[in-house]
Amino acid sequence: MRENKLLLKIALICFLFSQNSHAADLTDVYKRAIKQNDDYQVVKNNSLISKEQYNQTSSSIFPEINFSASTTETTIQRYIGPGSNTDFDTETYNLTLKQPIFRLAFFDELQKSEALLSKSKTYVSLHKKMIAIKTVEMYFRLIDTQNSVRESRAKLELAKKYLSNGQKLYRDGALTRDEFREIKSDLDKEKISLDMSINDFDNAKADIYIFTGKKISDVHNLNLEIEFQNNIFISEDIIDKAISSYETITMANQDMDISQNAFESDKSRHFPTVDLVATYDYSDVTGGARFGANKRESSSVGLSLNFPLYQGGYQSAKVDESRYKYQNAQIKYEQTRKNLEKEIIDKVTKYNIQRKLILSNKEIYENVNNRFVAAKEGFRSGIYTDSEVQQSKINLLEAKNQYITALLNYLLLELSIKQYTSDIGIQEIKEINSILVW
Repeated sequence: MRENKLLLKIALICFLFSQNSHAADLTDVYKRAIKQNDDYQVVKNNSLISKEQYNQTSSSIFPEINFSASTTETTIQRYIGPGSNTDFDTETYNLTLKQPIFRLAFFDELQKSEALLSKSKTYVSLHKKMIAIKTVEMYFRLIDTQNSVRESRAKLELAKKYLSNGQKLYRDGALTRDEFREIKSDLDKEKISLDMSINDFDNAKADIYIFTGKKISDVHNLNLEIEFQNNIFISEDIIDKAISSYETITMANQDMDISQNAFESDKSRHFPTVDLVATYDYSDVTGGARFGANKRESSSVGLSLNFPLYQGGYQSAKVDESRYKYQNAQIKYEQTRKNLEKEIIDKVTKYNIQRKLILSNKEIYENVNNRFVAAKEGFRSGIYTDSEVQQSKINLLEAKNQYITALLNYLLLELSIKQYTSDIGIQEIKEINSILVW
């Protein structure tokens, strides 16, 4: 008996663990996305690549030192001439130092690499914001589709009751064949509707699995008892801050810097380059060489001047190409700024409209809830049938889901607007998570 109780406890613990392993709150999903999301990892790696490219560019101003050594064994197979010439060995060593003295393009290339590195870091910051917004959006979609499945199941249950009652009425002659077929058709429609809702729910789960690398099947729902804050956003103020600090504008500015520095670098390649070159040579010949064994050491120091005189117009074409790219970067900056202004105005307008929609849906939900309570009381008193109570319950589910959807869209819009003026991350995710319940 004691062993059976122990086995029962172990089975219960395993069941609860397996359930929790497929449940996740919003904070957990966000943390996993930051660690596991493939796109974010690629963006961070690209930033590291930009850093290494900057290091490569900056290292080109330092001296280049090369050392080479060789040993050769020469075997004389035949020799005709004065003196003797037998087998001999040769060892040579060479040390070369090349120090760039004047390379005008270097400074432009260095500034271009620095701008590329800054842009990559900015993109990491922007992508982290996108991770937060995408996490909330996908989690809210999971809540919506989960609620839709519950609503569809309730409708299917009612359709089955209607069919059961219709069969009795049809047998008693109270329903025509067409009316009975219509009831059966409604049941089939609800079955299809449930299948579609389940498919949407499965797709939402699959999206989160791709996004975070974890499968989840149970999520929070919105706590309707919480009082939501009504924040006031002013489009002009948000636009002013976004123009000065938002990542897309910053990256557009950095694109102009990159293009301008590339343009200046290509122009600088018309100028000569000057390098300091120093060499040290050592050779040691042993054995029966023609002039006998000998050792030699030599060194040289000099300047190397390279003046590009003619390249068939290649460099001039490169300069023109860079000029057009710079002009395009300026045009894209203006486009980015205009699109950002439009985007902010649109979201603030939708946010204000959504707030009105919330108030409307809340009132509808409260009224439908009162009618549901009245229907249950009427059922106890014998005034309403169980089918009528079920229909009232479905009406309540529909009103509740519409109210929840409006609130979720409101919260998502609020988070999306905040990204323009400040960083968003774990703190904002935790705030939203605090108003969700199992």
